[in-house]
Amino acid sequence: MNHNFFIEKIGIKKNYLEPKANANPQAIKKILEADLIIIGPGNHYCSIIPNFLVDGISEAICRSKAKVVYNCNLVNKKGHTEKFDLDDYANDINKYIGKERIDFATFNTKIPGKKLIKKYENQKNPLVKFDCKKNPDRNFRVVQADFLSGKNILFDKADKISGVRSFIRHDSEKLAKILVMIMELGDYENIIKNII
Repeated sequence: MNHNFFIEKIGIKKNYLEPKANANPQAIKKILEADLIIIGPGNHYCSIIPNFLVDGISEAICRSKAKVVYNCNLVNKKGHTEKFDLDDYANDINKYIGKERIDFATFNTKIPGKKLIKKYENQKNPLVKFDCKKNPDRNFRVVQADFLSGKNILFDKADKISGVRSFIRHDSEKLAKILVMIMELGDYENIIKNII
């Protein structure tokens, strides 16, 4: 049975786990020790949000002193997030965490080729948008840059669903560079404060 088909038809109102799941104590320990917590990219309701539904994970993120970075998806998903923009994604994540916890969000500014955009729009999966004026009071900083991968994606000929797999993807090296910069940002801000 294709559950995605039904989700795309009716949409998602709320995620929950049944039965409830408890976090591994080691996961809690690592979250509390972390310097940086990275969320995404990934399927918002099927791979990102379920992490926050495990008892103890959201609480640990709230207690952690780590910077929290959300890597915004490049495209929306029909029936899941088709009208979401960056602020919608971040607000939804904060809602499931239980606190405005995101410190930074990365947002891709590079537009993919017209053929790829058309393919996604035909599947009702448009590009994610960001309007910096929509929410001037947002509690996180947005890092806008070219995060798009330029690599051609090859799938095995035997892959029956290769036609619906993701062709617009993040470049992991570009994201890694930004994440390192965000990690070091606090040190630079402290140095600048001391200079001024």
